[in-house]
Amino acid sequence: MPPDRNEKTDEAVRANGSEAGLRIREAKREEAELLANLMREAAQVMVDNGVEQWKPEMFNAQTVLSYFDTRRVFLLTAEDRPAGLFTLQESDPAYWADADDDRYLYLHRLTVRPEYRGLDYGGFMLRFAEKEAARRGKLGLRLDCVAHLPSLNAYYVRGGFRFVAERDLKREVGGRYVNLYQKLVSDGL
Repeated sequence: MPPDRNEKTDEAVRANGSEAGLRIREAKREEAELLANLMREAAQVMVDNGVEQWKPEMFNAQTVLSYFDTRRVFLLTAEDRPAGLFTLQESDPAYWADADDDRYLYLHRLTVRPEYRGLDYGGFMLRFAEKEAARRGKLGLRLDCVAHLPSLNAYYVRGGFRFVAERDLKREVGGRYVNLYQKLVSDGL
């Protein structure tokens, strides 16, 4: 069972995760291939548009299955059709290093299916994750974003996230810079 999944969590998902045909629920391990397909679709759009971030080959069912060991995986549906996903975890030392703090939730893999872009489904999932952080008594929500995509960084800033730091995750191979962001419960979650 994923960390901290229980009836109370499922109740919060039902209470906070529906709006105009949208619903967020915890994904199941049996849906690993579906989740991998969603991320591959998003990655292919990135590749097709010359965006250097995800590659389709990064995502397969085995990779997604491993997410369930350390993260809670959430699936967004629109009128019962898979529309997006994200993951939440209790800590993230790989990105946050010494600043890692289990008083926050850490969001990864925010994905919106290409045909649903421009409908603020990403914002819907972020707001859900923020509410989940507040419901669980966390200080806030943290995430990382590749530093070389100004429009994506601006998206998070518009959503109320504050820049914390830039990190070089792969110094030994020429660098992979990410910006770290957080939104505190006191910032209006």
